[in-house]
Amino acid sequence: MKKKRVDARGLACPQPVVLAKKALEDIPEGEILVLVDTENSRDNVVRLAESQGCTATSTEAAGSFTVAIVKKAGAAQQAATFETTCSVPEGEIVYLFDADHIGSNRELGKVLVNGFLNAALSLPHKKCSIILISNGVKLAVTGSYALEVLNKLKDYGFSILICGTCLDFFKIRDKVQVGTISNALEIMGRMTGASKVIKL
Repeated sequence: MKKKRVDARGLACPQPVVLAKKALEDIPEGEILVLVDTENSRDNVVRLAESQGCTATSTEAAGSFTVAIVKKAGAAQQAATFETTCSVPEGEIVYLFDADHIGSNRELGKVLVNGFLNAALSLPHKKCSIILISNGVKLAVTGSYALEVLNKLKDYGFSILICGTCLDFFKIRDKVQVGTISNALEIMGRMTGASKVIKL
């Protein structure tokens, strides 16, 4: 079995995912060991591997993580590629939040967030994504006033992507209650493929 080693320690998102993806493309089958030093990078690499039909296990030692990816012959053809995972159905709308409120008045801004998100539940258009970056990631964590409506939107069919780098910056990764912890590559793919991106 062919083996490859990818040392992505010290690299910012989305470089660990990009390097792991290239390594997967380079071999028809075999094992790839990806070394990373953040939980965000570890989780993103695992998600990438699984999206390619591969198995992935991670171990931790001395402050870094090793993700062991096993690729079997034909796995990439049997599973959706990472580009497909990142792609957006035709006509999808992306709502981008970079703060936990809308506008300059924080208290009014919280009311507006809840109002707009609840209004989205009544719209006929269901091909929508919500992307949370910067302070916007705080909308999806324990104690957020927007959790109830975000959970309704998720059940309604909305995709909710949360910037993992931002969560790590605020040290709130373990407080996420709704949505998928994502990365710059997937978020950029989602916005690039959307028919419209609306920043709130």
